Amino acid sequence: MDVPRKPLAKSEGRKQLRSGVVIQWRGTPHLDDWVAFIVNGGRSKRLILADHTSERRVKVLLRRLEGLPRREIKRLAKS
Repeated sequence: MDVPRKPLAKSEGRKQLRSGVVIQWRGTPHLDDWVAFIVNGGRSKRLILADHTSERRVKVLLRRLEGLPRREIKRLAKS
């Protein structure tokens, strides 16, 4: 007898840094499917900072980006 499972809960967050860059992230706790991207990075597409990574790496990345200027943050992003 198969028991239906609840879908995994997605977590999302959004943060505006001192440099004015807005970063958004989403993923599932305990899985390596997290993504972090710059919301106001470009006109045509989002600039991805981290993709298919763990929650811990995304949180560490956010702490690292806190003190960087806008130009350095955009340079770190994969375009």
